[in-house]
Amino acid sequence: MSTNFNVKSFGLNVIPDLKQGKQAAHTVEKAIGDMWEPVLDYLASNENVFSGDVAREINKINIQTMQLGTIVNGDKETRNLDTQF
Repeated sequence: MSTNFNVKSFGLNVIPDLKQGKQAAHTVEKAIGDMWEPVLDYLASNENVFSGDVAREINKINIQTMQLGTIVNGDKETRNLDTQF
């Protein structure tokens, strides 16, 4: 019996082209990037909401409204808004 007989199964002895590997990696990278792009764009365009800037602006407007109401109503202070977070 011969000992130098090739016993590799079909497919293991096929050498893939490096260009195909790079193309496959590029395709997978693009597919994953395209999937997350709308989410990242949404987060970037609404960054001020998630950072708390909008909440601070709303709080500032509520305080200004309360102060204006106090000035209009005279010396009696009416607190209808909870400005504490």
